[in-house]
Amino acid sequence: MFAQLTHSQQATDLAYLYSSNHQPKLDILNSSSYKSPMAAKRLLEVESKFVFKPSSVAKFQANGGSPAFERLEALGTHKFTDTYFDHRDVLSNNGIWLRQRKNKQSTVLEAKVRISGNFARSTFDEITDRQAITNLIRPHFPHFNEGRENFGLQILAKFMTTRQDFRADGKFGIMLDYTDFGHSVGEVELMAEDEERAHREIDAFMAQYPWFFEKGKTEGKLAAYCRLREND
Repeated sequence: MFAQLTHSQQATDLAYLYSSNHQPKLDILNSSSYKSPMAAKRLLEVESKFVFKPSSVAKFQANGGSPAFERLEALGTHKFTDTYFDHRDVLSNNGIWLRQRKNKQSTVLEAKVRISGNFARSTFDEITDRQAITNLIRPHFPHFNEGRENFGLQILAKFMTTRQDFRADGKFGIMLDYTDFGHSVGEVELMAEDEERAHREIDAFMAQYPWFFEKGKTEGKLAAYCRLREND
């Protein structure tokens, strides 16, 4: 049913890496050592994942819960394919996820760098400038070759996502993601300079609408993909 990865051991390692009992090494990513390449205008992606029931989506779209959102805007449905690259988990072990995101309009290579948090509640710096990405990942590979396709790294995962985008209460991004391998997960997101304040705002926002943001164990798309590859 699922396409097998070329390096099955990497899939197993990544599934372990993303399990709830294991957290990657983030030594280079604390706020005192990691410097955003756009530090002068440092907007970070602050997000919290959540589980949603398919049966509650129609109610959510109609803003029919109690209490209702002050404002709920539907921003459309989008499809994209993500391809993740690494070598022996070197990047992911250091809180870096290198991916290519492709949709009908564009293909973008980006690095997501974890600043803080865990897999359910986290802060990332997103880098799309190729030279900045090169500078970020070069120190991790002794024989780095920036001229090779995808820097010579291996494909760890590739899957398609259908995303429904919303904006709630004038500021909170809500994404409902459905993958082509049967996994779904939601995210609430803010772009902010002050990550601690943004997390507090997200927590308060989600607590205000428990009829949709139910508490429960969440699993990101890549984590679910690797777990399924391991069990396939």
